[in-house]
Amino acid sequence: MSAERRIKYQDLPAEQAVTLLFGVTRDELDRVVLQCWSAFMSVGPLKPKGFGGTNAWAFGTEALRELFVPKGWLPVNPNNQPRVVSPDGKHAITVISGDSDTGNPYREPQTRNKRGSQTLRSVSYNSIQGQLFPVSSAVRRDFDLDSAEGQSLWILLFHVDTGAQEVRYELSRPVNFGDNDKVDGWEPRFIMPALSFQARGSRGTPDDGVDFDIPVTPRS
Repeated sequence: MSAERRIKYQDLPAEQAVTLLFGVTRDELDRVVLQCWSAFMSVGPLKPKGFGGTNAWAFGTEALRELFVPKGWLPVNPNNQPRVVSPDGKHAITVISGDSDTGNPYREPQTRNKRGSQTLRSVSYNSIQGQLFPVSSAVRRDFDLDSAEGQSLWILLFHVDTGAQEVRYELSRPVNFGDNDKVDGWEPRFIMPALSFQARGSRGTPDDGVDFDIPVTPRS
């Protein structure tokens, strides 16, 4: 096997890897995440506590689907977890809020909230697939990834940091489920540059902290 064919997606720059894997650009993903930020910041102080996070998740999910559905992906909701699924059915993406370590290459982020059985099943599948994401289609055939049963879940993990006046995000593959019922392990992580909103004319923070919850029942 040549050195060129040994290249793996996680060895490439994040923007290039995401384009090769999912057929989307950084600018397109930026627009999805900015929808999360805009929805979060639009919530006024008289709304129920935590509604900013719910709003961000809902509008982010809608923006994700608006991006991927025209590309042939399908919107699905297994056990109430909204996803988009690739045309071949092998990959799914969902939007989830992360903690303050989101987008930090030197720290391991967790999902902001506890996750349920649907995420657990997907993380279990991801973990047994290992770390094989070769660029070459021939190498994919060698490792039989395209014919493997199951579906890899990817999470568009985002965090609105009102202190730093930015949104950090990554498109990463969850591979570990912690004892606290949160995702706390990822491989690979495709971390995108943070989006600053200092000059975007936001009117301030709608809730009383940097972190926020996304109360979806039941969890998935």
